[in-house]
Amino acid sequence: MFSLFLFTLKLVCSAFGCLLLLRAYMRFMCTPSNDPLYAFCYSLTEWAVRSASTFIKRRGNIDWPSIFVCYLVAVLYQFFHWLVGSGSFGIFPFILGSAVLVVYWAIELAMWIALAFCIFSWVNPSGQIYRVTSFLSYPFLAPFKKFIPNWRNLDLSAIVFFILANIALAVLAPLT
Repeated sequence: MFSLFLFTLKLVCSAFGCLLLLRAYMRFMCTPSNDPLYAFCYSLTEWAVRSASTFIKRRGNIDWPSIFVCYLVAVLYQFFHWLVGSGSFGIFPFILGSAVLVVYWAIELAMWIALAFCIFSWVNPSGQIYRVTSFLSYPFLAPFKKFIPNWRNLDLSAIVFFILANIALAVLAPLT
């Protein structure tokens, strides 16, 4: 029973945390507010971010209220994980472990964006979703594209990114 609860809790917290991080990332990248993906993230997360916006202000392109609410979701996940007896108590799980969990979610989000970019580059490279995912994935795929050439019109930079991101997730997983 508790394993089902923890699985559901992890699924909901990870999805909501990634939506909050996507909202903050899209704001950082100056995505137009009329973009459908931005409007989707905004509409799903506005209820949680609005209250945090009253005491935490946005500075420039950085959406600090979204990042703060994402951190609170991670703290809430760590608390319920501890409550059912499968987490440890102390300052590390609630403060530092939650920060590591936010970084974990950010890497997962980057992987999902890169995967969507790869799929849409094969399926519909002229569509609007491809343009958005290309715009969002460029900052973390560009360093790999400098050193890894295309092979028969196949961009291998995403594969190298996936391998390195999975190594980072494997290192971070015990810390959450």
